[in-house]
Amino acid sequence: MVVRAAGPVYRLRRHRPGPAQLRHRRDRQPAYPQHPSWPAQPGTALPARPDPRRPRRGRNPTVTQPQTISPPRAATGREVVLEVRGLDVDYGFGPDAVRAVSGADLSLHRGEVLGLAGESGSGKSTLAYALTRLLRAPGVITGGQVLFHSRPQGADAAPPETVDILAADAKELSRIRWSELAVVFQSAMHALNPVARIDAQLTDVLKAHRRQMSAAERRERAVELLRMVGISADRLRSYPHELSGGMRQRVMIAMSLALEPQVVIMDEPTTALDVVTQREILEELMQLRERLGFAVVFITHDLSLLLELADTVAVMYAGRIVERAGAAELFRAPRHPYSLGLKGSFPSLRGERVRMEGIPGSPPSLRSMPGGCAFHPRCPFAMDRCATDIPQLATPARDLTNSQGGGGVTQSTSRVSACWLQDGQQPAPEALALPLPTRLIPGSR
Repeated sequence: MVVRAAGPVYRLRRHRPGPAQLRHRRDRQPAYPQHPSWPAQPGTALPARPDPRRPRRGRNPTVTQPQTISPPRAATGREVVLEVRGLDVDYGFGPDAVRAVSGADLSLHRGEVLGLAGESGSGKSTLAYALTRLLRAPGVITGGQVLFHSRPQGADAAPPETVDILAADAKELSRIRWSELAVVFQSAMHALNPVARIDAQLTDVLKAHRRQMSAAERRERAVELLRMVGISADRLRSYPHELSGGMRQRVMIAMSLALEPQVVIMDEPTTALDVVTQREILEELMQLRERLGFAVVFITHDLSLLLELADTVAVMYAGRIVERAGAAELFRAPRHPYSLGLKGSFPSLRGERVRMEGIPGSPPSLRSMPGGCAFHPRCPFAMDRCATDIPQLATPARDLTNSQGGGGVTQSTSRVSACWLQDGQQPAPEALALPLPTRLIPGSR
């Protein structure tokens, strides 16, 4: 199964205009002609003009093999809305391909905040764009499933409809994007159109997905969205460069919530903002989540931020998820050396004074990955086995407890970790074997 990148796979060759041509375009810029065969739905790639020097090739994302959709996995009292199974993403084809995401497994429940943490280049953004089929060339999804369990609005008792996003066609993707699955991109200044006013950008999505709305109703909805994120209505006629960084980010959040989606993917929405503005935006975001009930995939390199606002945290390193646990579990008792290193990279505001130590070295190049566990060259607890064998995600042996009155084994926690130190064959270091607080163990009082 291969899902090609969205959009054209090569750039068209164009001549470089001179100063006179640029002035003419600025003063008398015509409307771009709309070809009858081009799709009118937003989110679908427009076909590129054919190049007479090269044969025309298909541009639309294709799937070589059909995907079998299985029912959603049972959750303990919670309903799964987005499920990722064994997702693989490469950049390029053939022997020169680089594996950017390898075997990612995630489950997002309704109303939950799932955090993705890791250093720059660990594959967080690539994973997010693969979930929504927004990867650009040379990105290619080479394996796995992304299942979206959609529940129609106003039909809480109806069973969810399962959609395989990787097997969906352009029409189905256009229906899902923004209306049920929205994205807040990393840089608001680059994501917003610099030559369009805020009201035009907010109402564009309403024109495409809510065609029965009149112009007055669309404007009223745009005003409501701005007020929802703390911006006055007089900013509707502003351009993006006339807003501050925090206001632009709020506009992006408002745009993502225009159609009340079920899932919002946020790719570092508070990057390059001061801590005061960051705090205000996050507080408003959590209030909106409680009021509207949408689920969030929150991507950031700041683990301390995720430990505060996320319900579940997945830590990524070199394209792999190395640990997945509840935020409180990860903070109190990390089970992977990389999670421990990230946790030790930010100071604590209370408790005893401890020496802060960063993670030595740098992340590996995806073109020359080390053998075995990718983190072993930087790991202070590395063993000989770590350099040869790749650990898989599994429940740490310490977190398995004997069931009372029987000889079976039950899981005391839902966390998983990919580390040979947690297989129970040797004692784990003290820092990676801290006991969980009693209140975090299911069934305890």
